[in-house]
Amino acid sequence: MTLMLTVAPILWGYIAFLCIGTYPGQNLVTGAVRTAVILVLIAVAMDFIFFGLVRNAMQQLYHPTTFYAYGFLICLPFIVVLLFRNAIRKSKMLVTNAGFATAGISGLACFGILSLIILFEIGV
Repeated sequence: MTLMLTVAPILWGYIAFLCIGTYPGQNLVTGAVRTAVILVLIAVAMDFIFFGLVRNAMQQLYHPTTFYAYGFLICLPFIVVLLFRNAIRKSKMLVTNAGFATAGISGLACFGILSLIILFEIGV
């Protein structure tokens, strides 16, 4: 629980910053909307995989706090744009195959580590 309330929002914020920074358009709000959609889709998929498939605990998933978290993920890219507008514009970058592969491999590694922690009930 502590991990979800401390580290996860920082990671989601950093991911939102990177996604908006690689958005090819100049309108950061449009990039924030697209990033919000992507973040919520990822969160729903991860919740289904971890709660439904790995832990077999779907009854624990859809409580009001889950929907608050989804709402937070919808708002987060807009908060990032408001707080870091100039930094995003300065660090605009293009998506390359190498960068995409690095992000994909890192994501799969994190997914694997989290799956192992949950499956083997390792205390963190």
